[in-house]
Amino acid sequence: MAVLGVQLIVTLLTISVMQKVTERFSFGKWLLCKTGLTYYLHPSDFELRKLAGIPQPKPKPKPKEVETKRGKNKRKQKEVVDDKTFTVPRNLDIQLESAKIFPRDVLQLKFFTEFVWLIDYCVFVLIVYIITEVYYGLMPKANQEVNLSMIWCLLLIGFALKSLCSVTGLYFRSTEAAAERSMVLVGGSFCFVLALGLLLIDESNLEIGLDAAYSAFNQSASVFLERQTLDSEGPASKLILKLCFAAWCAITGALFIFPGLRISRMHLDALRHCGERSILKVFIYINLVSPFLLCCLWIRPLARHYFTVRVFGSMEAPLMTDLSFDSMRLWLCIFFNLIRIVSAPACFQAYLNLAQERVDKLKKEAGRISNVDLQRKIAIIFYYLCVVGLQFIAPIVLCVGFTLMNKTMGGYGWFGIHHFNPDECNPQQEQKPVTLSNLLPSEEGSLSAVREQWLVAISSIRQIFSYEVYRGIFGFTNWWIQFLSFATVGFGLAYQSFLQDDV
Repeated sequence: MAVLGVQLIVTLLTISVMQKVTERFSFGKWLLCKTGLTYYLHPSDFELRKLAGIPQPKPKPKPKEVETKRGKNKRKQKEVVDDKTFTVPRNLDIQLESAKIFPRDVLQLKFFTEFVWLIDYCVFVLIVYIITEVYYGLMPKANQEVNLSMIWCLLLIGFALKSLCSVTGLYFRSTEAAAERSMVLVGGSFCFVLALGLLLIDESNLEIGLDAAYSAFNQSASVFLERQTLDSEGPASKLILKLCFAAWCAITGALFIFPGLRISRMHLDALRHCGERSILKVFIYINLVSPFLLCCLWIRPLARHYFTVRVFGSMEAPLMTDLSFDSMRLWLCIFFNLIRIVSAPACFQAYLNLAQERVDKLKKEAGRISNVDLQRKIAIIFYYLCVVGLQFIAPIVLCVGFTLMNKTMGGYGWFGIHHFNPDECNPQQEQKPVTLSNLLPSEEGSLSAVREQWLVAISSIRQIFSYEVYRGIFGFTNWWIQFLSFATVGFGLAYQSFLQDDV
């Protein structure tokens, strides 16, 4: 209980610090305003009339005061409002002016609050998690208490999914986004079918751990129900479980389809605009390849077999043990996602450069376009910067959140020393039966007795949801997010290569 009190103190201090710090410094605002991003200004009506050779409108005369019949009261003539809409040739030679992004400019952006909140909250979650991990390393007995950092991580995952749902909802609220809605539905349906096929793969090849998690949960839950003298046929069947996971895969697939298309476009544009900056090119190429490499780490013949079983050359033992391989996989998930965040400013700038590219594309077209439509095409790029930012950041946040939860809830360790105890999953060991009647405090019972009863109850629940169960749940979700990032970005690269259309 002392450990739980320390965690509560750390949580309260973090919340108070978060409120104070974010008022003066926000990592989300810093990412938008302090990384050298520039946006393009749309031309004014005066500039468009000058370039198109259209006469400028004459200044309006001042309204005159007209006397009424009585000569006392006076009224002004109604001012005639001229129509400010006019057309210009599409091939007009327009050179857009650029300006640096300042904090006052980003306040008007769509989803600005959600973007800043998600990034700032992710930073504080990492701080809380690091402090908790250091404290648990110094106090080994702390693993018996509730880890409050997991609640922070769970909220982080919820905020990221909520942001993706809000961005995807834009396509369903717009009356002109029928094609986008169809693509979201098709992507979700395809991911549902694909997940059903992937869940049929033998886990000796794809080590997601769902079969072992189901067996452990089924065995421990059956014993728990017997001890409660409850009549039950046991948990749901494995088919129902896999259908639920497939439905979750379909939902996330629908949410990831447009972020994948957007990220692939930004990476291709960033490669074109980075010029001779070779270090930036390396980071961008790593971002494109990293989801594929992380997916392969869960394929046993491609990863674990080569690192933990095969002996190379004159070596007497494999490169690493199974425990070290699990730790390496967690480190790589965090490392590659941090590199993706480092390259975020370059990708955001590549997106902002679409304004000039749209103008250059209009120069190759014939016909005319209204000044309002032309200005909207340019201004909307900057207006939706935070929407694009959420599509870029939210998948990274989900990968980090599921990785941290997989490490802690699955009993893994960062340095090859895991907390997983196989005896913990044995539900046949003798324990005091726990029922609702003996959990309620009696008149003669002391506070220590009630605390002991609740500790026994928590211990029984932990036997049902053991490390092995959490390894299956969060191991699969972590791998699926990595696979989905790779699949959607790969589809986006193919889409950009063959169709060459704006996403």
